[in-house]
Amino acid sequence: MPTHLLSRLTTQQRLTEAVFLLSCGFSLFILVSLVTYHPFDAGWHHVNATDISFNYGGVLGAWLADMLLSLIGYVAYTLPFVFVLCTHALGRHYLVYSDVDVAKSCLRLVGASLTCLSMMVLLSMNAPPIYVHSGGGIAGAMLMQVCLPYLNWVGTSMMFLSLFASGITLLFGIKIIDLIDYVGAFTISTFNNLVTLMQFCLQRVGGQSVDMTASSFKLPTRLQQFKQRIQVLCSGFQAFFHRSQAAKRQAAAVTPEMPRAETVFETAAEPPVEGEPLSIDISLADTYAAEQGSLTDLTAPSPLNIDHFEPISTGQTVSSEPVSAAPTRPIDNNPAESPISSPSKSPNYVPPASEAASASTTTQPVNIAEPVDNAVVEPPASLPSNPPSYVQNAPLGLPDLSLLDQPNRSEHPISQEALMQIAHLVESKLEDFNIKATVVDVVPGPVITRFELDLAPGVKVSKITALSKDLARSLSAVSVRVVEVIPGKSVIGLELPNLHRETVYLTHVLDAPNFHQHPSNVAMVLGADIAGQPVVVDLAKMPHLLVAGTTGSGKSVGVNVMIVSLLYKSTPEDVRLIMIDPKMLELSVYEGIPHLLCEVVTDMKQASNALRWCVGEMERRYQVMSALGVRNIQGYNDKIQAAQASGQPIMDPLWDVTQSAHMHPPVLEKMASIVVVVDEFADMMMIVGKKVEELIARIAQKARAAGIHLILATQRPSVDVITGLIKANVPTRMAFQVSSKIDSRTILDQQGAETLLGMGDMLYLPPGMGVPIRVHGAFVADHEVHRVVADWKQRAEPQYIDLILEGTSDSGDHVFLPGETDETDSRDALYDEAVVFVTETRRGSISSVQRKFKIGYNRAARIIEDMEAQGVVSAPMNNGNREVLARAAPKVASYE
Repeated sequence: MPTHLLSRLTTQQRLTEAVFLLSCGFSLFILVSLVTYHPFDAGWHHVNATDISFNYGGVLGAWLADMLLSLIGYVAYTLPFVFVLCTHALGRHYLVYSDVDVAKSCLRLVGASLTCLSMMVLLSMNAPPIYVHSGGGIAGAMLMQVCLPYLNWVGTSMMFLSLFASGITLLFGIKIIDLIDYVGAFTISTFNNLVTLMQFCLQRVGGQSVDMTASSFKLPTRLQQFKQRIQVLCSGFQAFFHRSQAAKRQAAAVTPEMPRAETVFETAAEPPVEGEPLSIDISLADTYAAEQGSLTDLTAPSPLNIDHFEPISTGQTVSSEPVSAAPTRPIDNNPAESPISSPSKSPNYVPPASEAASASTTTQPVNIAEPVDNAVVEPPASLPSNPPSYVQNAPLGLPDLSLLDQPNRSEHPISQEALMQIAHLVESKLEDFNIKATVVDVVPGPVITRFELDLAPGVKVSKITALSKDLARSLSAVSVRVVEVIPGKSVIGLELPNLHRETVYLTHVLDAPNFHQHPSNVAMVLGADIAGQPVVVDLAKMPHLLVAGTTGSGKSVGVNVMIVSLLYKSTPEDVRLIMIDPKMLELSVYEGIPHLLCEVVTDMKQASNALRWCVGEMERRYQVMSALGVRNIQGYNDKIQAAQASGQPIMDPLWDVTQSAHMHPPVLEKMASIVVVVDEFADMMMIVGKKVEELIARIAQKARAAGIHLILATQRPSVDVITGLIKANVPTRMAFQVSSKIDSRTILDQQGAETLLGMGDMLYLPPGMGVPIRVHGAFVADHEVHRVVADWKQRAEPQYIDLILEGTSDSGDHVFLPGETDETDSRDALYDEAVVFVTETRRGSISSVQRKFKIGYNRAARIIEDMEAQGVVSAPMNNGNREVLARAAPKVASYE
């Protein structure tokens, strides 16, 4: 190594180098802090309840990044680079040379100041905000607010663009015209080079020769190497294509014909088409030619007939033909008349049994016997399986979206001029009430439009909320909803209904990718949000849902949308349903689908038994999961599937030979999620009583890990129906339009549902959030529901469990709540002690028994009624007192 590279630095050079390195480190720290900024970190303008910092720079980095972004906005990201350049310049000119041009330095300082100020104002006017900060920070926002009243938007932009250009000239000492010329020349040169390269690639890939003479085209050495790599890739792909085609033809000659479903796609015969031989002189193609023969035998691939393709065999039949309840008709080979549905809509679609039978008449399936491992001992086939599991002989697919109507989107877009006029009208009407606010953003949607308001300092949100009806009158609107808190923003929302309301159809929402790609088996669609985006929720995370709203608000349609979305998402292996319909109209249409565990319950006595069975099933699942060492149903199913895949199924650990007629324990199978849908549980509580509330509370408290979920709907949102016990265990609520603020507070613990527009307009309160989300519910017609139900009925028969409506568990024992006994044995555990107390004290009142044994009033009343039936006390007299008829038992003397 040359020795002059390791020469010692002088004192002045050491100082310069150290200061430069320190500035580089500090600049890197600022850049990392700015890039990893998180709005929830404690910073310059707000505090945090916890000491956790998400910023890579720690507490100091979070504080510094928050301060810079608050003050100057996006300009803060240029500070690290400016700081390094300034330190380098200072070290080079001020510390090494003594001749410093003070005038030039002052001009550069003025230019830098003008450039930064103009950038902050322009970013505040045009750039999106950084979380809660303006794009140009506080400084840019203040300058913008000062200039806008006098110069308007265009004038302010022109002035600060001129200041920006002047600052660039003062800072760098160059002409703007020269800079523009340089940028334009560089852009044109880059574009010409890209066009030339694209033409070369297209000609080369297309098989045409390219004139590589110096007069036509010149390539650098690196571009020559890139061209050679492109040629190798193209020739490799062509050789692989021809090799795969030859392998397919060879496999088709020896493979027997497999049965296939009726589909509009079939494989077209490949006629021998003579094409031009491919002239390839690359080593990869030469190697392939040496193995297969001359390259002149390779012809270009024949054109494909897009009318028919052979479906890929994946273990189950996939069809793209829509299912209808009518008999199947012959397939029309005309592609223009054949309905073709996208595979992404229904990837697991399988035609019903009737269509499968008609398709199997032409071809005979080939039975392939799989080897059986003799080491694995399998139980007899007559053993009963787990009750919630679904036994099927063939894999079931999912319905196609063609069963639903395909309406055209009736969009009525609102022009930007109309939105600006409404925004100015909102500001003027607020000024009439002495409220100064500025519309900073407008979010149009299919049903409503949200105007985001930035309030002046000192204006309370409660003042605008109190004026909601006055604002609705001033703006000629049906209702105005004030959104006091918008997460992530420092503004409030004013939601106004659109003049032309659009209908959110279920077809458009089910076609959303976030619904098909959702990993949960109990994913449901609700509708669209205020911006028109589909809203997909996971019932497993809720895990229970409370739906309430007045008659005609769209509650029943919303419940049907959730059920139909479950039918489009999961098979009976994944989800089973228990439906309770006191009105005998809403849910009875689903009678006969294979997802049902029992018939649609219309008798409220049987409804109570169904809930009791759910309690027993919940306890059984917890015992099985505890024995297997898993924490939830997902872990249980993963363990069962892994055991079945390895050929070693797991036996039931709870099986008792003394309680079963079989000599072998049953094999554990996959547990399906159970969804209990109650259409009107207010009527059920009125008929059955408080026992229903206790059963619902018991399921809601413990059934999440067991995969049992509740959907409770009611049209009477009162405190005697939606009790505190139910609200405490069902955190997820959905409020449709209600008649008063009291009903809204009963459902959501806050007002707002009384200002909804009806017809599916709802407020959805997710679990763990205090701010509801406004959702426009999707619409599904009755005939669409009938089509989906008829399609599922054709696929499989329901497998009902008779024990559900009897309220007994799998072993036949009745399920009781803690402290509850059988109706045939009405004697309370404290009955004998209560008789001794009453006969000794000669007081046969309910209150005395209640105070003595510290029990509830209902239990004490039942004990006194049992005493009356046994003749211990008399019936209540006119004054309500009872006479004790039985004598006290004689006391036995004890001798010591």
